[in-house]
Amino acid sequence: MNNTNCFKDFIKYSSLNVLGMVGLSCYILADTFFVSKGLGTNGLTALNLAIPIYSFIHGSGLMIGIGGGTKYSILKSQNDKGAANRTFTNAVILALGFAIAFFIIGIFFSEAIVEMLGADETVFHMSKTYLQ
Repeated sequence: MNNTNCFKDFIKYSSLNVLGMVGLSCYILADTFFVSKGLGTNGLTALNLAIPIYSFIHGSGLMIGIGGGTKYSILKSQNDKGAANRTFTNAVILALGFAIAFFIIGIFFSEAIVEMLGADETVFHMSKTYLQ
């Protein structure tokens, strides 16, 4: 692969990544707008308490997906199909494990998380609902 194609690939993947992050930012901005209109300042407080948890869940998914995809691609290009298939299976199982863990934590431990984040009684229930 020559430098021109490598640079084009870099620009392509970088621009798609930036576009994805812009989309996520637009989602958060729209969510913030509608929450502020519907719930006011307490709703915004609850939203801002929950966003770090959402970011952690999002980052965990990206970590598993990108890491597993990268290792899968490397192994596939080395014609090690068995290891590539095991990597894919492990990434799916790990993602399911994380999803189940986040689900259980969200259902049963959201109150404790909201308390740790510093919510007072005025925003406690909204933050708990938003996390769930």
